[in-house]
Amino acid sequence: MSEPRTVVLETTTHGPVEFTCPAWCIGHAWQVGAGIGRNDVTHNSVRVKASSDTYSHGYATVLRVWMSWAPFVELVPRVAVEVDMQGDFEAEEITHLAGVLRTAATRMEQVAAQAIQTRGDVV
Repeated sequence: MSEPRTVVLETTTHGPVEFTCPAWCIGHAWQVGAGIGRNDVTHNSVRVKASSDTYSHGYATVLRVWMSWAPFVELVPRVAVEVDMQGDFEAEEITHLAGVLRTAATRMEQVAAQAIQTRGDVV
């Protein structure tokens, strides 16, 4: 993780807004020029993935999880979760998929623990 840094983003609601990024923030390049309001300013951590290789559906990311914090509207960082898994699978694949889901659960818990730990830095 890098050291906290100061960023200025142009917003539609408050003009240029200056704020300090937490060390875990991956940056705001994705928000530059996006026509965002001040309340849309969001810090994101790296995305942690759980993926699976199946006979039926090939290689697929089952879950993405990361810390997210909109400091002008949220008191503390939250955990963002995207789950992408649906379909019919061969019975032989289920044990493997269940293992992937256990890995996904562990990764969600790790990111949640990280978010809880950062609350002391925020509050």
